[in-house]
Amino acid sequence: MESGLKGRELALKFLIEFEKKGITIKDFLDSRREDSAKQSIQKAYDYFYGCVRLRKRLDYILKKHLKKYDISELPIPIRNVLRLGVYGLEFSHDPEYAVVDTLVTLARKYGHNGTASLVNGVLRNLHRVEYPEERIEYLSIFYSFPEWMVRKLVNIYGEDTEKILDASNQPPGISIRVNRLKITPSKLQEQLTSEGVETKESNGSKYNLLTDSSVLYTHAFQEGLFQVQSVTQTLITEMLSPKRGEIVLDLCSSPGGKSTGIAEIMGDEGMILSVDIKNLDKVVCNCRRLNLQSVFPIRADARKFYIRNARRIMLDVPCSGTGVMAARGDLRWNVKPETIESLKILQLELLSTASQNLGGGGSLVYATCSILPEENEEQLYRFLEENPDFKLEPLDKDEPFLFKIPGFETPNGGFGAIIRREN
Repeated sequence: MESGLKGRELALKFLIEFEKKGITIKDFLDSRREDSAKQSIQKAYDYFYGCVRLRKRLDYILKKHLKKYDISELPIPIRNVLRLGVYGLEFSHDPEYAVVDTLVTLARKYGHNGTASLVNGVLRNLHRVEYPEERIEYLSIFYSFPEWMVRKLVNIYGEDTEKILDASNQPPGISIRVNRLKITPSKLQEQLTSEGVETKESNGSKYNLLTDSSVLYTHAFQEGLFQVQSVTQTLITEMLSPKRGEIVLDLCSSPGGKSTGIAEIMGDEGMILSVDIKNLDKVVCNCRRLNLQSVFPIRADARKFYIRNARRIMLDVPCSGTGVMAARGDLRWNVKPETIESLKILQLELLSTASQNLGGGGSLVYATCSILPEENEEQLYRFLEENPDFKLEPLDKDEPFLFKIPGFETPNGGFGAIIRREN
C-alpha cells in the first residue's frame, strides 16, 4: 500500500499543479527522477495522465454521485482526489480496497474528516451511469474530448471518429529509434532484455522498437544506443533522404529528435543546423548522449532565419497535436479553435521563410503531428498555388504524402510531405 499511496499522492500533487498552473507531469518527472522510487513514479504517471485524459468523463460520473455539491464547488485538492478515486476504480487494475483506502487517507491529509467522509461515501457507492444519447455529446463525454473538437473530427472522419477518439485514450506505449551508428536493432533488443525491458520490432520502421516498459532508466539509454521517437516521426525524418556531407536545415527542431535522426542517417558526416526559438538544451543533451558531432544548435526565430541555397530542409511546424493526444493527454484541454487559427498563420509564415532558404532542385519536408487537413494538405496546396516554382514530390505513384491516423495501424498520427524547388 505504501508505494500505491506514494504514487497516488504524487499524482494528486501533479493534478493540483496542472489545474492551477498548467504544469505537466513531465516537468515533475524531470526534477524527481533521482529521488522517487521507479514504481511510485510509474503509478503517478498512470494516474495523472489517466485523470487528465478522462477528466470530462470522470467529472460526469462524479456529477451523478455528488448529491449536495457540484464538482467545481469542491476545493481543488478534493475534486482531484475524487477524480483519482474514480479513475482507480473504473479504469485501473488496482485492488478496490487499496484505491479507496489511499484516497480517503489523502482526502483527510489535504482536507479534513468531512472531506474524507465525502470521498469514502462516493467511492464506496460508485455505480454505473447512463451516458447521453445525442451522438456528439455522447462521444465528447464518454471519450472525454471538448465538444468542438469532436464535432470537427466527425465532420472530417465521420464514423471513424470514434475509433480515433478511442485510440487517443489508450496509453501509446513507447517507441524508440535505434542509434544505427552504435548498434543494430537485434543487438539493442538483446541488451534491453538483459536489463529487464522487453521489446518488439515495429512493422513500420526497421529502426524502431516498441515497448511498454520504462526505458529512460536503462544503461542503454544513458549510453546513447537509442532515442525515444515515434515510428511516424522516424518515417518523416527518412523522407528527407539526407546524404553524407550535406548541409541540412532542421527548423523548429527542439527537442532534437529529427536533427539526431538526420545525423544518424548521414553517418554523422555533414552539418545539420538545428534551429528553434525555444531553449535548445534538450537538443544539446540528446546529441551528447548519442555522441553526434554534426548537429549545430542555433537559437533563432525560424521566420527570420536565412542561409540561402540549402539542399534539404526539415520543417516540423507547431500544430494542434491532434495526432498525438494519446501521448499528450493535456493537449485536448489546451487547444482551442482560435489556437488552430493562430497556428495556421504561423505555419504558413514558417513555410514561406523556409522555402526561401531552399536552393534550386532542393527538397523540403513539411511535417506536423496533426490529423486536421487545414494544418496539413490544405496548407501545402495553398502554398503551392501561390509558389508555382515549387512542386509536390509524391512518395510513390499512389501516395502523395505520408499520413498516419491514430487507431489505424498506429497509436500516433502525423503528416509529412515533400516539396521540391524546380529552379
